[in-house]
Order: sequence, then structure tokens, then C-alpha cells
Amino acid sequence: MDLDKSICNLPIIGKIFTRLYNYFRKHILFTDLIHITFGLGLGLLIANKFIIGGIILLIIGILGHIYAYIKG
Repeated sequence: MDLDKSICNLPIIGKIFTRLYNYFRKHILFTDLIHITFGLGLGLLIANKFIIGGIILLIIGILGHIYAYIKG
């Protein structure tokens, strides 16, 4: 069984996953930028360096996912 199809069949998570996947599939550059900023923010928080910068990058990553959900 395909993992993506099994996730899409879940009640609430499936709808969210489907909408995000539909948007990210069409906008690859936006997807890459969101995940790079989220990863950099997480790395900065783990390293305990530039905590404010890490929080800002995490917020950008989360807002990007919310934007993709709304547009998807």
C-alpha cells in the first residue's frame, strides 16, 4: 500500500496533506525556500546561536505552510 494514499485517507490530516501536496507539487521553488528557512531556523535554535534569527526563520517557515494550505 502506498504511504501517500494511506495518509490521504485519514480524516483530518488527509485533507491537510492533500491540499499542501497539491500546492507544493506546482510551486517547487516556494517549497524549497519554505523548507530551507524552516531547517535553518531549527538549526540555529538547536545550536543556541542567534536565537532571535532562528525564531524568525521558523515563523517564516510556519507561515509559508499556512499560505500553501490556504492557496492549495
